[in-house]
Amino acid sequence: MAALMGSMLPMIAGAPDSEAAREAFGRLRVVSGSPVTAELAARWRERFGVERVGSGAYGLTEACLITLTPPGGYRAGSAGKINDSFEVRIVDEHDNPLPVGEVGEIVARPNRPAIMFNGYWREPEKTLEVFRGLWFHCGDYGRLDEDGYLYFVDRGKDYLRRGGENISSFEIEGIVATHPAVGEVAVHAVPSPLAEDDLKVTVVPAPGAEIDPAELFEWLHPRIPRYAVPSHIEVRAELPKNAVGRVLKRVLREEGVTAQTWSTDPRAVTGLPVPAGTREQA
Repeated sequence: MAALMGSMLPMIAGAPDSEAAREAFGRLRVVSGSPVTAELAARWRERFGVERVGSGAYGLTEACLITLTPPGGYRAGSAGKINDSFEVRIVDEHDNPLPVGEVGEIVARPNRPAIMFNGYWREPEKTLEVFRGLWFHCGDYGRLDEDGYLYFVDRGKDYLRRGGENISSFEIEGIVATHPAVGEVAVHAVPSPLAEDDLKVTVVPAPGAEIDPAELFEWLHPRIPRYAVPSHIEVRAELPKNAVGRVLKRVLREEGVTAQTWSTDPRAVTGLPVPAGTREQA
């Protein structure tokens, strides 16, 4: 078994082939870490022969683990099953419960006393907000299947909306990460002159690799829904991260479209120079 930080999962899966990688096939049974997409889990199974990939659980500092994978109940891409300690629902923006399979905010409440926090220290307004309707609002998006398994979709602040469609940055990152030249990726929103969000993909090349944004765009185009095709791609030497290695998407959103960003349509870039190689999206 190996326990990895979130960004390490796509980086290792996309690393160049080597004798060491081939020798590792079948030697690991479980690789845990942050939630993974079904595509990334499949890549680990195919390349390294791993039986189980991903955390198989979902929890927060405020509520510990509200879902767990039962013995013998692993499902690729899921964050485990609702356990007896919590009730879990998926709700819309008005806190109405959503049916099985639909994406919405994850909310939970305990079935037993003293198993989650009582509120934020000296922040009663924030406590009331997250506990509205007597359900703790996790701030993340997901969906439930008919058997009570939770599938993480995205962090609430990272969820995008464009052209009337909801876009999971987490799912798009999982697809981008399967490109052999990509070492790290962050998908995030940038301001759009047409309202809602524009989608930007910021990538770091794998060791020894080079990435041409136009070629990456052409590779992505047939692999993701049309409404999720990125408007902007930027290649960087590194991504901004906090002390524990989590990508600071807030920083990337604030930086927006930079002079180094490749864009599909120069009309979407306002007040910034358009780099050479910019093309209009077909």
